[in-house]
Amino acid sequence: MRGTCADLVHRSGNLGMKPAISYIVASVQRSGTHLLCSILRSAGAGSPDEYFFSKYGETWEERWGSPSRVAYLERIFQQHTTADGVFGFVVMWVYFDRVVQMLQEIPAYKNFNESQLLAAVFNRPKYIWMRRRNRVQQAVSWAIALQTGVWAQKKGDKPQLRAVPRFDFNVIDDLYLFYEDVVASNLDAARRVLEFLGVPFPPACEIAPPTVQKQGTQLSEEWAASYLKLKENKMGKLARIIRRIRN
Repeated sequence: MRGTCADLVHRSGNLGMKPAISYIVASVQRSGTHLLCSILRSAGAGSPDEYFFSKYGETWEERWGSPSRVAYLERIFQQHTTADGVFGFVVMWVYFDRVVQMLQEIPAYKNFNESQLLAAVFNRPKYIWMRRRNRVQQAVSWAIALQTGVWAQKKGDKPQLRAVPRFDFNVIDDLYLFYEDVVASNLDAARRVLEFLGVPFPPACEIAPPTVQKQGTQLSEEWAASYLKLKENKMGKLARIIRRIRN
């Protein structure tokens, strides 16, 4: 289907030709979506990435230099739909509302609700929920990325820590593929996704090594231990206060 979308956009601004099979990887940061996407690309299940991310107050056409929003969608479909008609992308919860807003600003879709909108634009996509069982490690990974400024790195690179660990207990505790399962077996993760999408799994499929190295290091373990110790002290202090009040 790559390169066959010349009639994708009608004069009305409505999207015509769409991927035969589409999916959305829905997640929050530090859940292993980059790893999953590299696995799915190796398995031939589209070429997923965060194509609809934009900074606050920025549009896709401004960010990526497209003449219009519809033209940007056309380009993304043309460039990232595989030959067998599979298209996928990643969206994070923090900017999902912005994605919906920008799609609804296309005149043909202005009266669509969220589910109608995504079904119309992406041809009834399927959803893959990417989660992480170990919430402490996820929060630590997020904190390290925020405080070092390193969100992904190539193998051999070392992040430069800019500060000692800081934990916000109002955020870190409040934070259906699971990251841990994807790490345990890349091939099984790819097989499960392709079966879910109804795409044949290549018998001789080989998953290429990830291009970025795992962010979890000894530093992550130290931060997690530091957090758990702080939490234990905090909860112990709270328990003592409650006992005093009850007595």
